[in-house]
Amino acid sequence: MTDSDFARWSALAERAAEANVVLDPRFLSSERKGPDEDHLFVVAEEDDAWFGVLRVFPTQAPSSLMLPGYGTWDPPVAGPCHPVLDRGRTAEALITIAHGVRHLLRGGYLILRGYPATGPLADALGGVDRPTIRTHVLGTRWAAWAYPAPDLVPPARGADVLPADVEPPYRSYGSRRVLRNSARRLTEAAGGPLALHDATADPSAIDRFVSVQASGWKGDQNRGGTALALDHRAERAFREKVDAFRATGDLRVLELWAGEHCVYTTVIFVADGVAVGYLDAYEHEFGQYSPGSLARTAVCSHLRSVPEITGMNPGIYDQYPEASKIYPDRREFLDVVVGVGLVPATVVRLIAPAERSAAVRRALDLANRADRFALRAIGALRRRVRRSR
Repeated sequence: MTDSDFARWSALAERAAEANVVLDPRFLSSERKGPDEDHLFVVAEEDDAWFGVLRVFPTQAPSSLMLPGYGTWDPPVAGPCHPVLDRGRTAEALITIAHGVRHLLRGGYLILRGYPATGPLADALGGVDRPTIRTHVLGTRWAAWAYPAPDLVPPARGADVLPADVEPPYRSYGSRRVLRNSARRLTEAAGGPLALHDATADPSAIDRFVSVQASGWKGDQNRGGTALALDHRAERAFREKVDAFRATGDLRVLELWAGEHCVYTTVIFVADGVAVGYLDAYEHEFGQYSPGSLARTAVCSHLRSVPEITGMNPGIYDQYPEASKIYPDRREFLDVVVGVGLVPATVVRLIAPAERSAAVRRALDLANRADRFALRAIGALRRRVRRSR
């Protein structure tokens, strides 16, 4: 990636139909300086400008056909994993990315996991189908989300010590009672009341985060610890991400304090008004008092009251049902397979009958094998022609 690439990428991010933190150049800029592994991107480009980008991995569609192709990870590394598409050319950008998977990567299928079921990206998906491109929804899921709460009082401008709302009304009576008891026990153990601190402007906040994250087993390599403090390169990349979002005013660092103790801290990146919790950590000395549940509840309540925040994506899918209860809303996401090319598009059209018939599955498998052989042969021929020039 060159500086010119990142400039065009940044311009696309400004025009995105729906922002994606993990496909934001500020998020990935640190990784281009010395990545541990290659990153594979498919870019829609015209006249020296980008109008779509998606990071892809070799994967298979989760169906009985086990269709091989390229697509997004599930669960995502952090927050959303959908493509970034120019808001004025969403369907065209998605079609171009799909063609790139076939013609550049010689893959017949684009697999999109965690793709928004509503909004401009969903509209783009509806405009993709044509004779040689076909989409099929393999499944849906409802993921934790938080929309603004207009009844909450916005925080005072410049305030850095805020109330810690750990008993929001949307939680059940039983949940509020558990949270109330945990808060009381934590207050007693720490020797002081709970307060939420906005530490975004505090120059020591990131050092404090690294220290808190390394408390307990996460800071012990022999116990499988994954703390940033154990990996110099990972910590440096993390700090560079933080600096990049701080420079554009899109960083939030929130901490839960009990008396004189910082018991929890989280780093949040904001893209086009959507807050995505990147990393969080709690002080293991107070782990028995549920500081994580208390703090995430307080952080959610605070962000729902901030006028410039239009939504919060905690990046929690259905594998964390208990943690999802912390958040008041849900958003629907899709698992989609896009067949690109005449044979893959036909296969995608026949996924439903293939699920019911072994004979249909065998026929489609043979068709896929023939299509992959043809793609490899065409690729080899093109390489031979290039070498002969």
